[in-house]
Amino acid sequence: MYFTLCMGPAIDATVMLPHAPKGCGEIFKDLAEEENVGGKGVNVARWLALRGAKVSCGGLLGEDNDRPFVRELEKYGIDDRFLRVPGATRRNEMIVWPGGSMKINRPAFPGLDGKDGAGLLEDILARVPPIIPGEGVAVLSGSLPKAIPPDFYAEAVRRLKALGWAVALDASGEAMRLGLAAGPDLIKPNADECKDIVGFVPRAPDDFRRATAILREHAAHVIISDGGQGAWFDGLFVAAPDVEVVDTTAAGDTLLAEFCWRISGSGAPDWTRLDQAARWAVAAGSAACTMAGGAPPPLGLVDTLAR
Repeated sequence: MYFTLCMGPAIDATVMLPHAPKGCGEIFKDLAEEENVGGKGVNVARWLALRGAKVSCGGLLGEDNDRPFVRELEKYGIDDRFLRVPGATRRNEMIVWPGGSMKINRPAFPGLDGKDGAGLLEDILARVPPIIPGEGVAVLSGSLPKAIPPDFYAEAVRRLKALGWAVALDASGEAMRLGLAAGPDLIKPNADECKDIVGFVPRAPDDFRRATAILREHAAHVIISDGGQGAWFDGLFVAAPDVEVVDTTAAGDTLLAEFCWRISGSGAPDWTRLDQAARWAVAAGSAACTMAGGAPPPLGLVDTLAR
């Protein structure tokens, strides 16, 4: 059983330019666009569902435009545990061209300003499905809306662990720093995000091993992603295969979801599988880079890259 928490879902649109912008005022016409519903927790849930897992997804959705999300969850057989709030869920844009890209991320749920974050946590956790203790993995990922207090993930980790869930946390900044105090089972910062936690950005192999050792004082297991180079799993490096990068949206989420699936299947996490799980996870994350708009890659491509 899996539960993913998505506090900042989004409609992700990717616009593909024929060439890099040449200057201010340039106009592009008749452009292709890919659109997909996403947000880190939704991306993780979708990939787990594709792998055949029983998965629920919760968090926040805007009442005004929840239909695309409802359709997507139904399409993949994901149990909808979202709390609806007033307003609309944000829309983000990735603009890509040969050899470059830029992304526009809008704030999530600005209308929540002044709401009670603790009350929202109670409402969200009330929607978490029951499990046999020790046989569920919860994945908390993504940024928090500005109205939500930064210790939200920390309290969610504590509460979910008390209910018997193994908890993976993929956050950054203050939300990650405070979340570490709650003792998550797995965390997944990228190299740049390590600076806020360990005080430096790892570059060389010894840096990654040192960062991993520091982080494992707070979390049982650590994945540090290093962009197109690959990722470090409890100090084990797995290099990324060469792929044609179209869009990096959801690549890290697919990596994390594949890792959780490989490490636990449909039962309790088995950390003796770490080596194999790490290699499949990097293959899945790399495959995700070949897709526009955060769409999940073909399972066959992941199989090929893993081999």
